Amino acid sequence: MSKFLMTVLFSLLTVTAHARSSQLELSCNLIPIDYPSFDLDDMQEKTVVLDALNPSANPLFILKDYIFIVSANRVDVTNMPYILDFYLEVQPPSPAAPVRALSSSYFNPREGKQHSRLELLHYGDKSEPYPTGQLIFECQHYE
Repeated sequence: MSKFLMTVLFSLLTVTAHARSSQLELSCNLIPIDYPSFDLDDMQEKTVVLDALNPSANPLFILKDYIFIVSANRVDVTNMPYILDFYLEVQPPSPAAPVRALSSSYFNPREGKQHSRLELLHYGDKSEPYPTGQLIFECQHYE
């Protein structure tokens, strides 16, 4: 193989690897367990791809006036940008404040897993220290 063809092939592989490292594919779930106004029919599952070059926050699920958002939080902006971590956010109906959870971080984009889980808890009986319901929003990526 000529030197020119090898150079072109290597450049193509580098660009492909660069595009893959700048994106993060996540499997996300919404799981209500005895949470007020939700039932098991409200379970949601979706795959989303985050992009380090465009880390905008977009709603993933909108259900019962709750907005569930996933977005890149921190990216390494070098010649080969990649997502170091992401965040999950739940915006409940007002006047409740939004809640955010960061993912586990990693510093090598080709090893490990990233996972984030956010739980909204409901305490039906104020005298008990344990929640009577929870709304789980989680996303994970396993390499």
